[in-house]
Amino acid sequence: MATFNKRIFDTTQVIEEKMAEKALQSDLDVAHVPGPARTAPGRMLQTNGQIVDLQEELADLRAKLSKWDGSMPTSLLDPKTIARSRFANRHMKAFQTADFARLKDSIALAGGNVQPILVVKKTDDESYELVFGHRRHQACLELGLPVLALIWDKPLSAEGHFLAMERENRERTDLSAYEAGTSYQAALNEGFYRSERQLAEAIGVHRRWIGKCLKVARLPPAIVEAFDSPLDIKPAHAEVIQAALDENSKAVLKRAEKLRQRQGKLRVSAVVAGLLGSEVEGSGPRKMTSAAGSFGSWRRDSAGRTIFTVDPGLVDDAKAEAIAAAISKVFSS
Repeated sequence: MATFNKRIFDTTQVIEEKMAEKALQSDLDVAHVPGPARTAPGRMLQTNGQIVDLQEELADLRAKLSKWDGSMPTSLLDPKTIARSRFANRHMKAFQTADFARLKDSIALAGGNVQPILVVKKTDDESYELVFGHRRHQACLELGLPVLALIWDKPLSAEGHFLAMERENRERTDLSAYEAGTSYQAALNEGFYRSERQLAEAIGVHRRWIGKCLKVARLPPAIVEAFDSPLDIKPAHAEVIQAALDENSKAVLKRAEKLRQRQGKLRVSAVVAGLLGSEVEGSGPRKMTSAAGSFGSWRRDSAGRTIFTVDPGLVDDAKAEAIAAAISKVFSS
């Protein structure tokens, strides 16, 4: 596909030829140009001077156009002709959130997307593949509006496709841990990077975050489907669930199947607690009291962990050791 810059330069070449022909004509408007020279050498000098002026104007035009060199053409495309990227990291649940609804309303009000998406043209037909802009594309698709797109007209490697999409998405609405994890896993499966460390260096993300996201994405499908949306799963949830799977995967998967068959929605904390086989999280902290009065509280967090909090100034190292021993005795029994 010819670039916008090349098409303009081709046009200026035609203009140059036409203007040169016009300069050689003998019937120039006398009111706007000097009168014709009386001798052959004079006419030649006059014609050469006109051509030089035209060439200077064209050189100035080319200098102004040079700043667009390498630019990509934009076009309004039918969103139905654009397929999701094979590396798409936006889960379909992401198009059911309040944030997406706000984006869709904004695009509807503007009559289309202001920020263009990026697509590459497929070689076999008149269709395209998305590189980035899945949310904008989906909004236009649902609204029945043409989508403004930049059309990449140069070779784009699979790794380049992944990097362009990953970096652009991080600059916009943050991906969930599950979406990021599935994207990272796809890059590793494709062999773009030999390790998580190499992947982290390539995209400029901390290796620990990649590891946490991968832990979410690598949960068994039955576990993921136990949640109302995989976008709700946090790395802390994945950590405790994976620990439970390592200890007794059969029991956890059995609980997951029961949760999948439930009617209605559950809070994320309730799903995690159900997978772990613990009680559903209470509404808040519960006081701990003794004969001397209240001395702290305990609660369960969203990952199903039980947290005890003792009021300040009541526990020294010796008492802390005694409390730990008492807890150990409870679990031993």
